[in-house]
Amino acid sequence: MTQTRRPLILSLAALTGLAILTQSLQTLDLIVENQQSGLTFLKITFLALPQLIGIILPLSVFMATLFAINRLNMDSELVVAKAAGVSPWKIAKPIVSLTLFAMIAHIIINLILQPFSFRQMRAELFKVRTDIVAQMVVEGEFITPLQGLTVYARRVEANGRLTDVIIYDARDTELPNMAAITQTAKSGEIQRAGEKIALRLRNGAVQKLLPDGSLDIVEFEDYIVDLTELTRSDHVFRLKASDRYIHELFKPDPADVQDIRRRNEYLAEAHARLATPLYSPALALLALCFLIRGQHQRMGYGRKIALCAGLGFILRIAGFGLTSAAEASPALNAAQYGLPFGIILICVFYLLSPRKMGRARASSVEKF
Repeated sequence: MTQTRRPLILSLAALTGLAILTQSLQTLDLIVENQQSGLTFLKITFLALPQLIGIILPLSVFMATLFAINRLNMDSELVVAKAAGVSPWKIAKPIVSLTLFAMIAHIIINLILQPFSFRQMRAELFKVRTDIVAQMVVEGEFITPLQGLTVYARRVEANGRLTDVIIYDARDTELPNMAAITQTAKSGEIQRAGEKIALRLRNGAVQKLLPDGSLDIVEFEDYIVDLTELTRSDHVFRLKASDRYIHELFKPDPADVQDIRRRNEYLAEAHARLATPLYSPALALLALCFLIRGQHQRMGYGRKIALCAGLGFILRIAGFGLTSAAEASPALNAAQYGLPFGIILICVFYLLSPRKMGRARASSVEKF
């Protein structure tokens, strides 16, 4: 088991790092566009880890099994074990035990950790996309977030506090007796109250050009500018299928699944959460069948490893394809279980086959 555990950890870390790098590039654009902090970027990236690990774990188990068995073959340890009468299943037992632990960990990730972390990540992304300060203020620049509204702030602090604010508000100039208003203030901050959003200015003045050409100036200590128009109708917090717990996918709120396509999407996601952990033992057993059974090859197992690796990746990609296809055709949900379970049954039968076992044992003895 030690021969497999170390390459499993290394491959999982390497593939997860690569996946994080790919994921972070997409997140980075959003963070930079909305002027968020590095801490927000790290938090969103960290919250994406459970799903990434869940996707990568079966492949890491597969790669670790190939590496461990090939190493045993190259060191002739498997030849000695076969010559001593050790059955292929007994040789495979430690690796199978490790894959079962990986499968249990994968189930925990799919059923608990992924929906929990994705809910947090979705809430964080929602905050980023609806950050009113980021939408309306760029430090040291004049920004027009709405037609007729221009905002300037000399400094924008990390907590959203604005310093030396200038606001030119001409949104109501088409109304009778209404003119553009210019507000200046030493400081300001965004405030929310339900669906209402406002900019609270402190220690400033309101300047308004009157119809007779004179300028009306009113100083204030506290002034509110309504910004509710900045909230967009599409900024509604919604949970996706990947954010929901298993019971919410099988029995969703009827209000969430009025569209039959969304109901099918939920079912496909639910069955995928339960079926994908089966790929860890399935791919590990596939590797065992290729490298444990058969005659010892002194020239190495490069061809077998290449063939096994190609077949394993094709099967895993087919699993992703079944999940996607099941969103359109719920009848394919059974195939999500059938593919990995079928691989497990075929591989176990092959490893336990007495006829094959006898041939492998005899051939290994002849090689000696």
